[in-house]
Amino acid sequence: MNAGFFFYLVLIVLCSLAGGLTPLIGDWSRRSLLIPVSFSGGVLLGATFFDMIPESAPILRDALGWPLIAGFLTIFMLERFVLVHPYPEHAGEHGHAHHIHLGLTAYLGLSFHSLLDGLALSSSYQRPELGGVVLLAVIFHKIPDAFALASLLLLDRWERRSIVLAMLVFACSTPLGAIVTWVFLRHADDMVIAVSIALSAGTFLAVATSDVLPQIRRFNDADSLPHPLWPLVALFAGIAVTWFGRVIAG
Repeated sequence: MNAGFFFYLVLIVLCSLAGGLTPLIGDWSRRSLLIPVSFSGGVLLGATFFDMIPESAPILRDALGWPLIAGFLTIFMLERFVLVHPYPEHAGEHGHAHHIHLGLTAYLGLSFHSLLDGLALSSSYQRPELGGVVLLAVIFHKIPDAFALASLLLLDRWERRSIVLAMLVFACSTPLGAIVTWVFLRHADDMVIAVSIALSAGTFLAVATSDVLPQIRRFNDADSLPHPLWPLVALFAGIAVTWFGRVIAG
């Protein structure tokens, strides 16, 4: 494992902790998450369509669809049967939901999802032109995820000391997944790496379409932001960031 990859892992841990510990030092509402969540959705979509799919398509060709749909359905089934959503659909101003006592389920589900982010990071790092944009995508959706998850645990009446420990473990889950997959992908051929990148692209696409876009669609309170179009602007800004990154990378 080289210094660059180690730097990626440390950066993800620090950003996850920043997102997860912020709710402990203030009174935050669910609306506070909308702009960063929208931006992260744009980054995920941009990384998927501008970087990950174009990188794996020339190698996988007609087989590209299989790992894509496998990654997409993995997240779909995880959220359908395991994960309590960290941005509850029927939450109130401070995120109160009908089943707050399932905070542990949300924690375990998101932690497993973070392991899959580790797969995305380690597989993309094998391609220098992908490493930076995938790191950006992972960071920009882990920060609001960690923020929302810690808020949910607070609502679930976890002690603050327990939340700090839980968020530390959560922050390390993506590096753990990255290290494990790095061991297996370090000497892998182009086909294996392309499959891993396409699988990760499917997970990114699922998170963006099932977690982010519905939040923007449900938002209809024009008084809570300077303008109701701001979440959409943030979404397109995230897409633009990844597109410009791809153009600069050549």
